[in-house]
Amino acid sequence: MPDSSSSPLPTDIGESTKLDQTQAQNKSKKWYHPLKILGFLIDNWFLIGIGISIILAWRFPNIASDGGVIKSEYSIKYGAISLIFLITGLTLSTFSLYNQIKNFKLHLFTQGFCFLFFPTIIFIIVNIVNVSQGNNNEIEKGIDKFILAGLIVMGIMPTTVASNISMTRLAGGNVESATIEVCIGNLIGAFITPLLCSAFFSSNTWSFARPTAGNGGRSTAEGLREIYKQLAKQLGLAIFVPLLVGQVIQNLFPKQTKYISNKLRLAKISTFLLLLLIWSVFSTQFENQAFESVSTSSIIFLVFLNLGLYIFFTILCIFLIRLPFLPPSSTISVPDNNENSRKRLSWKRIIQSLRFNKSESTAICFCAVAKGMVVGAPTLSILYGGFPEKQKAILSIPLVLYQGQQVAVAQILVYFFKKWNEKPDIYFDDPLPLIAPSESQTLPTIHERGSESVSAEMRSMKSRDA
Repeated sequence: MPDSSSSPLPTDIGESTKLDQTQAQNKSKKWYHPLKILGFLIDNWFLIGIGISIILAWRFPNIASDGGVIKSEYSIKYGAISLIFLITGLTLSTFSLYNQIKNFKLHLFTQGFCFLFFPTIIFIIVNIVNVSQGNNNEIEKGIDKFILAGLIVMGIMPTTVASNISMTRLAGGNVESATIEVCIGNLIGAFITPLLCSAFFSSNTWSFARPTAGNGGRSTAEGLREIYKQLAKQLGLAIFVPLLVGQVIQNLFPKQTKYISNKLRLAKISTFLLLLLIWSVFSTQFENQAFESVSTSSIIFLVFLNLGLYIFFTILCIFLIRLPFLPPSSTISVPDNNENSRKRLSWKRIIQSLRFNKSESTAICFCAVAKGMVVGAPTLSILYGGFPEKQKAILSIPLVLYQGQQVAVAQILVYFFKKWNEKPDIYFDDPLPLIAPSESQTLPTIHERGSESVSAEMRSMKSRDA
């Protein structure tokens, strides 16, 4: 029967009717209706912004390039990125960040995938391409040899510092996990990347791309010291200091910080600042005429390879961190035998310990497969400081294109990850039992005793009534 207390008031009925009529009108509108077009543009403003940023970089490269009108090497690579991490510090829980620091399983998988598995697959692909085209890498129709070397350099770079956090936030993932992985990845990347670069280019096949740090006969050791000095400066001023300041402000003024964050829509501002970074990166490449220095076939090869790599690595990450080929631990039946029960329970716990929940999985997918120019660009320029400017520009093309494509594809994946995160997590919603009782034996006994006691009590009541 309907509950009168829960029935809506007349005003509520009128408002719901108006809402239904508005939704019906929106559905009935054609795709070319101005409101439909406006809604589409608003929903996809970031993807459109990427396109506009690249067009502006192409037409006016001198504005946002390094050393250009706005001095983007300072205003964007320090200023914009500092604001992104200040906003991140203002909006993240300190307790959650501390818990994620202790999540060594997360660090091991994300950084291992980024620095070991990713570049190994790239190295295999590049060697296959290099062998298949033989000596054609010297002619215009082949893939430029410095493009192939640039792919290897791209593979050993650390994750990007801004887009993965923004995408994780938009997708409803664990932003604390993404932030910690960005900090750890770029910190250890400053030491690992030069070593990996020397290792991958140690063979005679790739001897032309061995790092030559600095001009004027400066030694490799001096070049590495310069790398560590510049990266420590950039990581400290652009990432760690703003993040720390944001955390301090948030803990001193929690209510005011939350109010300002919601009122000013700081998350949207952080995403917009990411567009400035894309504008700056492409402006520098167009200013150096890097794209004009290689053949069209090389650019087409890079575009399709980068797209395939990002999608493949994302799917592979989901497969490895969710283990869909193994059943959920809650669906594994526990036998009655006590010894077998313990073994099966141990197997459950092993499976569960290897998996990541949905929010952490989202952060891993946006961090482990991403590569960034913020730390990658200065690292590349220092590692190859002894190379001509044209060759350095060509070596950086794979990294530049990959970053632009990964942001565009990630924006599309945000929609799917958001829908996925809204659904229950079949692997983590049901906690594992501490013991595995044999319910098939205990429950019938309880019910039988219960029914016997109830029937006896009813007989005694009838006898008293009689």
